[in-house]
Amino acid sequence: MEKIEAMAAFKLFVMEHGLPKIDMALFGVKCPYCGKSDRIRQLETPEELNGDLASADLAQYTTLWQSLAKEDVQLGFCKFCLNPLKLDLAQGQAEPLFEFD
Repeated sequence: MEKIEAMAAFKLFVMEHGLPKIDMALFGVKCPYCGKSDRIRQLETPEELNGDLASADLAQYTTLWQSLAKEDVQLGFCKFCLNPLKLDLAQGQAEPLFEFD
């Protein structure tokens, strides 16, 4: 699955399933797309959603997560511009998932 296709599928999945389940904003973390700093939410890992999603949905989420979150990356979502993000919680930053040339 190509990067853009994976991001679009992930974005749609997150919106259709009302993720994240815990709706807590990461204040002070600025979205690189829209600049909002009060709308970023940390997404649950597939392991954290085990039992909260149907098994087929969990399998799809796991596949999408693994295609986007390489090497222990934490994913987030901007509830304003609806873009998936890569989070660096130690630095308090959100970044685009990929740099497209």
